[in-house]
Amino acid sequence: MQIMGWSSTAMAARYQQVTGGILADVAQRVGGLIWEVAKANDEDGPAGSQETR
Repeated sequence: MQIMGWSSTAMAARYQQVTGGILADVAQRVGGLIWEVAKANDEDGPAGSQETR
């Protein structure tokens, strides 16, 4: 609460009311970010396999 600047637990509770639709949207977005990074890493090859000249 201190980090967010909330003065009461009621304010914190207000922001904890997240609907299933919002949760699904956030999960899809985060999953997309994670899998895009993993896909990009796979396309680059194993770590440390790049040649230096």
